[in-house]
Amino acid sequence: MGSVGQPSVVVVGPTTRAREEVTVYVKAGVDGERMGACPFCQRVFMVLLIKSQHNLLRFKVITVNPAKPPPEFKVLGLKHVPALIHGDDGYDALDDIIHYLDTNFPGGGLEYNSPEADLATKDFFSKFCFYIKAVNQDPSKLDQALEKLNHFLEHCTLITSGLTNGDTNHQQNGDEDEGEHVADTPVQYMCGTHLTHLDCEVLPKLQHLRVAAKTLKDYDIPTNLRGFWRYLHAAYTHPVFVRTCPCDQEIILHWHDRPETPKLSHKKHSVIAKEKPKYSFDVPVHASVVTVVDE
Repeated sequence: MGSVGQPSVVVVGPTTRAREEVTVYVKAGVDGERMGACPFCQRVFMVLLIKSQHNLLRFKVITVNPAKPPPEFKVLGLKHVPALIHGDDGYDALDDIIHYLDTNFPGGGLEYNSPEADLATKDFFSKFCFYIKAVNQDPSKLDQALEKLNHFLEHCTLITSGLTNGDTNHQQNGDEDEGEHVADTPVQYMCGTHLTHLDCEVLPKLQHLRVAAKTLKDYDIPTNLRGFWRYLHAAYTHPVFVRTCPCDQEIILHWHDRPETPKLSHKKHSVIAKEKPKYSFDVPVHASVVTVVDE
């Protein structure tokens, strides 16, 4: 890692041809080094990490201050993070980045086809953004959106005869007759037993909702949303999500610094910025809080 105030550079993936190495620029944290809190940056980071685990590419992550972009941004006409550079190609529109990665480095099991999952995840983040900016304390619209998501997560099951994301490695019990149906297996993620593009989009937003709403609005996600918490628990035990997740402090400061959101006192802001990184990876079923500290 670089020194404080300097960009952090991390290289991930197998050794391969230089052409296959891509560079992703993500928002830097308050110290200018660690990764800041941007759900869109984490989404791209998760996609890249999954593809690298399938030996599809090698990538480099660079943290930057969006207000002071590096020189290569100007050369390629880039203005925002996340930004992706691969050879002479550069993209800073999220959809363009995802499309480029899937087109040039296909694979990784990220594709999915579930209109029901898309519908279930459609509203919660916009309702969260409205709630955290609103002056009133009424979270009813956010509650409804989370209940809608929870309903989907509680009722979707992975049936071996109808997998939604191409997972053909589902194992059956050896003592069952070939003609019998295998019992349904609970879905860990939005569309099956492994992460897809939808999870990479949804999970970073859910973590922002959980952490920021609690600190800035004293909002607790209802503990009776069993499907919701089961889903988060699956994320908190998945190396891809854990490795790419920003710490609580970065999430809090990210939303504190946005227009129209509740503000912390100068003293509390300073304390949070200097704290050792903490991560809210606990769920109601597992009451003990897990704190991960960066080394």
